Amino acid sequence: MVSTLRRGFGVGGVIERTLPAALRQGAESVPSLRNADEEWMRLALEEAMRSVGRSHPNPTVGCVIVREGRLLASGATEVYGGRHAERVAIQSVADRSRLRGATLYVTLEPCAHTGRQPPCADLVASCGFARCVVAVGDPNPLVAGKGLRLLRQTGMEIQTGVLLREAMAWHLPFLFWQVTGRTLIAAKWAQTLDGQLAYDDGRSKWISGEESRAYTHWLRQKYDAILVGAGTVLVDRPALTVRSCVEPHHRQPIRLLFDPTARLLSCAEDVWEGVLRSTFSAETPSVLMVRESVLARARTDQLMARRLERLEHVLPLLSDASPALSLRAALADSSLARLGPPIHSVMVEGGPRLLSTLAEAGMLDIAHVFTAPTLGGGTRHRLRFPAPHGRGLRLCPMVHTRLGEDLLVELVAPSTQLLMDRLDTERSASAPVQASEAA
Repeated sequence: MVSTLRRGFGVGGVIERTLPAALRQGAESVPSLRNADEEWMRLALEEAMRSVGRSHPNPTVGCVIVREGRLLASGATEVYGGRHAERVAIQSVADRSRLRGATLYVTLEPCAHTGRQPPCADLVASCGFARCVVAVGDPNPLVAGKGLRLLRQTGMEIQTGVLLREAMAWHLPFLFWQVTGRTLIAAKWAQTLDGQLAYDDGRSKWISGEESRAYTHWLRQKYDAILVGAGTVLVDRPALTVRSCVEPHHRQPIRLLFDPTARLLSCAEDVWEGVLRSTFSAETPSVLMVRESVLARARTDQLMARRLERLEHVLPLLSDASPALSLRAALADSSLARLGPPIHSVMVEGGPRLLSTLAEAGMLDIAHVFTAPTLGGGTRHRLRFPAPHGRGLRLCPMVHTRLGEDLLVELVAPSTQLLMDRLDTERSASAPVQASEAA
């Protein structure tokens, strides 16, 4: 069973490293780890974090090379088509003789196939390393233990599973896609102690504090797209961009606006103009998702048709399916490929109605929940969906940590925990995991 991550780690990596320096005292630090291998693997993970959002659809891998207890080189996966982390680190060492007898630490098994780059395992095998330490195996059928078997054949000492749980959490979107072949759906919400996701009077825009908002922005870089419902857009006019987390900011996620009944196309003019300036801003594509039948009627309405003309990306939703199933189909729609690399992961940031719909349908794979030390006292903005008494949706906690005055809890669905349990290092390093087993 995958248990709670070590203090200071989260799905976003080393949590304090996601925050600007001025906010870091508000996050728990990683205590001293048990041995040097774990300390070096933590450094490899932090190296990967510096390239978050750059390498998709490849995983963002981190690598460090250590000789006689000192850092010799480091690297992270480059922009898609560029070098993988191991190649970046190795090629930064001018004198290759210094690699003989050194140890290479990498967060994911070296690849063993030719894609846009040659196999990393071949390069690592040619350098004379004494040891290769790997956090987690790669379940991609093109790798699935082949990289480690090749390295073992050279006589190199191989150690796996160092910071296994933490590396799994970091690489979860990639691992999930490789095993299940579908988009990972993450939920994010901030709430009061009594479960409000927004105050009834609407006067306060924020429930969580600065640290929580900075970590949320960091997660936006990690996921490929951000999804919100029409109600959230109309009330908050969110930008949904990466802003307040630590720099550099390598990418902005695609914004998906779930609006089956086209509420945005019929709202008041001042609200519409505000939404255009913020949620449909030029930083990154925004996709309006509307039912096919509603979209057909909208094109015959003068006001709605005029507004549709101002939108670059509109995606029809199935009219004869439930909201949850229509969303699932939309995420697999080939037309989204025109916006960039495939969408392997989505973070849903609200509102309560959309989150409740997905929870009821069992479509939430992971959740990031921020709880502020506040009693809101309201009744309107809560997660609500039918569930048998005493048998609501139960999630498996991975992280409990402090962020400023807030409590962050990151959880996975039981099916996601089962997937992670089956991706133990020895299994994933010897044979691919079948999607039917883990889904």
